[in-house]
Amino acid sequence: MKERELRAHATCSMCRKKIGESGMPLFYRVTIERFGVKLDAVRRQTGLEMMLNGHVAIAQAMSPDEDMAVPVMEKLVLVVCETCSTMRSCCVASLAERESTVEWSR
Repeated sequence: MKERELRAHATCSMCRKKIGESGMPLFYRVTIERFGVKLDAVRRQTGLEMMLNGHVAIAQAMSPDEDMAVPVMEKLVLVVCETCSTMRSCCVASLAERESTVEWSR
């Protein structure tokens, strides 16, 4: 990791402290992606498999190879310091919420 990239990852996404402040110069760079399953595509694929008596490989070869899941939020890249990485209570959704800049409309 070059200096510019390290500077961009210098603050922990959980505790908001500088990496290495705890005395351990280690950190994790975590990518979070959230997907939603496209039920219509899954149903089509399942129907094709059922028509082919459960032959999954044949159904996969005959299907249009469409996406079965789609992203529902932008990919996030988080930094977690060594201290925070060892905490037992770490919720992925709360991490994503802390870092997300997307404002959801109601």
